[in-house]
Amino acid sequence: MTHIAIVNYACAPDLKDPDALLDRYFSLVSWADGLARAGAQVTVVQAFTLDAQRQRQGVTYRFVNDGLGPHPRAWQTPRRLHDAVTEARPDVVHINGLLFPLQTWALRQRLPRACAVVVQHHAERPWTGLRGAAQRLALRSCDGFLFTAFALAQPWQAAGMIRPGQPIFQIMEGTSDFHTQPRAAARAITGMAGDPILFWAGNLDANKDPLTILHGFELALAQLPAARLYMAFRFADLLPEVQACLAQRPALAGAVKLLGALPRADIEAHFNSADFFVQGSHHESTGYALLDALACGAVPIVTDIPSFRVLTANGALGALWPPGDAHAFAAALVACAQQPLAPQIAAVREFFGAHLSVPAVGRQALAIYQSLHLRRSGSRPHEAA
Repeated sequence: MTHIAIVNYACAPDLKDPDALLDRYFSLVSWADGLARAGAQVTVVQAFTLDAQRQRQGVTYRFVNDGLGPHPRAWQTPRRLHDAVTEARPDVVHINGLLFPLQTWALRQRLPRACAVVVQHHAERPWTGLRGAAQRLALRSCDGFLFTAFALAQPWQAAGMIRPGQPIFQIMEGTSDFHTQPRAAARAITGMAGDPILFWAGNLDANKDPLTILHGFELALAQLPAARLYMAFRFADLLPEVQACLAQRPALAGAVKLLGALPRADIEAHFNSADFFVQGSHHESTGYALLDALACGAVPIVTDIPSFRVLTANGALGALWPPGDAHAFAAALVACAQQPLAPQIAAVREFFGAHLSVPAVGRQALAIYQSLHLRRSGSRPHEAA
């Protein structure tokens, strides 16, 4: 059985309880759960404000207080956390984030030669200057890198952070633990109605670009007068602009409902109430809201960016449109709405189950880890079985 140790060097500063962290870090938990379901032994080593241990779904979670706060500084080495990793005796160490070069290098020095080190990208960008030089040097010790889309690795390769010959793998950085529910039952809970029903879940900021969505939706209303758009959001930098847009357009305002922040426990029913999921992101490392939408069978009408191409099978599911182009969004929405909905939903559910679900991502990740462990150890496949 391959033993994977997942290392998190940082945590949110407001988290004081281990169980609260696991509840919030659903992507970490689902990743570990998927690996365990695939047949791996999994230990998660998490920097925290206190020492603790938990067991969930066959996964061991070790919380370690190194006294370095919620995020270690560039030069700080979390020795006690590294002690916990080495004590676990893993075959592969998975490090979340490329912004811990010294810590990654220091851990590599303490691991047996046969233990592979894999680093996963989480929306970081390469450093420059002296910090970039240190990052470049430290990442040479890594055996492989995980990116949601190969295109997201290109800046790291161009900067020399990832050398030729260092393997790069395309895999989701997380998945969704949501499930499909009967549409009628979900709508009875949420009260969402429309023909079709559109759902947005994302911050109201320049990257998510809600104004382009609103302008495009207004254009589409000419052909889809019964359509309704529901918008859930946490951070609302552009809320005044969104409200001003709606105030100036009464017909649009009558078709849009701003929901604000929804607890994760409640939002699953909203995804299951939607016919279409819409988002205007200019860039994403993955797109967790889109993953949640796909898990619930909502058809995606999202921007043509690298991670969304992967999540939509290169646009085979729903439609992709250029970021910032309201007319293209409107045309994509109308085109999808004019097609039979049931086959579109079925295709989304089938693709998610086969490629993006917790078990599917777990199997993909374990295969990557095992290939890198074999490469690192020099073992032959039959010797490792």
